Amino acid sequence: MILASLSAVATEFMPDIAKSKVIVFINGKKYYVHTVKSGDTLYSMAKAYDVSEEAIKEANPMAADGLKLDQTIKIPVADNVVTDAKETKKRKKEFVEHKIRGGETLYSIARDYNISVNTICEDNPGLNPQSLAIGQSIWVRKSDMGSSSEKEAQAEMDAYAENLNKATDDGFEYYVVKPGETVYSLARRFEITEQEFAANNDIAGGLKAGAVIRIPKKEANVNQMEKNMEMPESELLAAQSSDENIIFRALPSDQLLNIALMLPFNVESKPNSSYVEFYQGFLLGLEKIKKEGRGESKLTVYNTEHNPVKVQNIVKSPAFEGTNLIIGPVYEDELSPVLQYARENCTPVVSPLADIKTVKSPAIYQLSPDPAKKYDKIGDLIDGGRDIYLIYADSFDKEFESEVLALLKDKPYAAYTYSFNQKSIFTPRNPAARQIEVMDDILKEEKPCLFVVLANKETDVDRILGTISSSKVAITEKSEKSAPYMVLGTSRWGRFNNIDHTTYFNNNVVMISTYHAKRDSQVVREFDSRYIEAYNSLPSLYAYRGYDAAIIFCTGMRSDIDYNMLDKKYTPLQTSYQFSHKGEGDKYVNQEWMRINYNSNYTITIE
Repeated sequence: MILASLSAVATEFMPDIAKSKVIVFINGKKYYVHTVKSGDTLYSMAKAYDVSEEAIKEANPMAADGLKLDQTIKIPVADNVVTDAKETKKRKKEFVEHKIRGGETLYSIARDYNISVNTICEDNPGLNPQSLAIGQSIWVRKSDMGSSSEKEAQAEMDAYAENLNKATDDGFEYYVVKPGETVYSLARRFEITEQEFAANNDIAGGLKAGAVIRIPKKEANVNQMEKNMEMPESELLAAQSSDENIIFRALPSDQLLNIALMLPFNVESKPNSSYVEFYQGFLLGLEKIKKEGRGESKLTVYNTEHNPVKVQNIVKSPAFEGTNLIIGPVYEDELSPVLQYARENCTPVVSPLADIKTVKSPAIYQLSPDPAKKYDKIGDLIDGGRDIYLIYADSFDKEFESEVLALLKDKPYAAYTYSFNQKSIFTPRNPAARQIEVMDDILKEEKPCLFVVLANKETDVDRILGTISSSKVAITEKSEKSAPYMVLGTSRWGRFNNIDHTTYFNNNVVMISTYHAKRDSQVVREFDSRYIEAYNSLPSLYAYRGYDAAIIFCTGMRSDIDYNMLDKKYTPLQTSYQFSHKGEGDKYVNQEWMRINYNSNYTITIE
């Protein structure tokens, strides 16, 4: 009886352990990451996490010698996987079932659905952020879509890597790849070779943003550093050389231009039709140049498969020798060996599609426009001559919002949240937004307006545009004056399949896009005819970009390359390009974004 009483007292006064919610995967096994607090014991932790003391000791051999305050302990997690068919059917009502595709990471999935990384992990207990299997199904909670941002997803992945580093002592540091980082840039950052990076990480399918990589800790790198010290002086100079002061020389008109076109025509044995279309457009560009007598070219096509090792082998191959112009590769993690060749041979490298964020080299010409210049062409819409209204919805485009708020800076604007309950409702969102019953309350004002529609669901965008244009019609039908207005949208609306595009014209919608080609313009019609005749299909934007790349650079190699393609605007079809140097040792970047205006007279104009 006395022993039973003592046991009860001991249990009553045993400190409660707050069970950690942090879970990481180590060598494929799942662990809680627990930080030891005052009063924690192996017994109390075992009880709190429902595991044996022996299991904790086995995962943490140092724990056998006693626990220390703030010590990190990893505790095995026992998964209880639910396979009940009824439960699966119930889940499909509340979740989207997403099948993992090649190249996806947990970060990219969270970004695509605008949902928290942690929420995905909670709803998929067996999901290992470090190792996603192609074809694997995961659940994405419908009610939480649009509730998180790309920045938050990155922060959550960084927190995961930080906790992984706390829980492991295997001689490696874990790190989450940021957008734009490459094998080359990360190898330099962590002071290891690209070969050592590849040996410790699976990059056969290319390096992806959001991937959790492992880097040997510096103390484990002594042998590699010693090897580097033994490198021949010529190799060391090549490895450490800067990309400054590359001088390109134009080729005489009678000299053959050797072109390397490096594209991922297939990745993991899956063909990519978009890059085939780029190649086809490029061929039509070369054909036009030849017909106009602007020099002969030899084109060699390489399938990179988005594989940095394959790119390295391509550059070292005898067929690559004598290349005067390189188009591609597409991805940053493939650039390193190409840029080394470019430095040694003063050869320009054209990045055809990517916005290169990390790699710096004056060998690079980037066709994708500079993000910093994206909204330069809408200065007239925010110059103070218009009242500005931001229209949100429950789900809105957070990236677009961030761009708009940075653009407006200290400019006044009113913000509303749109909802629909048998009628359109606009709820004030900031102090500058007055209460309105209907959109007529705004349009009856005389001052011109700019509506910025941040909603990102097709039904919301369609209803908002319909509400604004209907209010304008209702006012004018009463012979009253409606305020002139325009709507700023995003080119991502292009993914909407069912929206009535006449509402774009009715509302004078303006969009900023990296590329645009109006099929009713003569120059585009002529290209379309040639493309259809050659390939029996209608060209895509990839085909247009391929044609542009050929016309600009294969012609430019005969003269314009001498002055680095600067101070000249190129417009092969409808989209314009004008290159600017980012700075000493940096790349040349296109500065031209396309402003697309949907006019009330049902015409589209391009600026």
